[in-house]
Amino acid sequence: MNYEWELHAVVPHGRGERLAAAARKAGARGGTILVGRGEHSSPVLRFLELAEYEKDMLVVLVSAADLDRVWDALKAEADGDGKKSKGILYAQPSGRTQMEADNGHELITVIVNRGYAEDIMDRARKAGAKGGTILHARGTGKPEDEKFFGVAIVPEKEEVLILADTDNSAAIQEAILALPCLTTPGIGIMYTTRVSRFAQLGR
Repeated sequence: MNYEWELHAVVPHGRGERLAAAARKAGARGGTILVGRGEHSSPVLRFLELAEYEKDMLVVLVSAADLDRVWDALKAEADGDGKKSKGILYAQPSGRTQMEADNGHELITVIVNRGYAEDIMDRARKAGAKGGTILHARGTGKPEDEKFFGVAIVPEKEEVLILADTDNSAAIQEAILALPCLTTPGIGIMYTTRVSRFAQLGR
């Protein structure tokens, strides 16, 4: 089977399993749930160190034939109890799949050594980003990586995902690149991909 599309649902922590079940029921063969964290924009909550919260990111590969059915199932499951702020849902073509019509959103991905994600989110928010998700990751290592008692030391990474309006994406990227802490060569990478479909979850 060919999987021409990637569906990404970013929802509050604990809801990923329910969405994965809905996707499977609609025809998806499986999915992956990643746990990340987000941050409320409220200065008060940030001052009180209560701004951070966990998120689930569900990634599902689907065929073109299943795309609409799985998309509708994920949105219906997330909208089901009528609460607001359920997260976001977006689709990206995988491989050589052609993009559908531009919907005005881009995904900015920044992968850096651990410890810089907060600075990146602060700068992105000041440049107009409405939110983001931080995932923990680690490098895959290279032969020249430093070793300690024969064990390769692989640096921990953070992946910052920001879904931005196309009109504001460049300004956010420029703001991130201007961070003094990112001037060290080899500290990370940033790239942008187009998003084919986008939906705000919750009513």
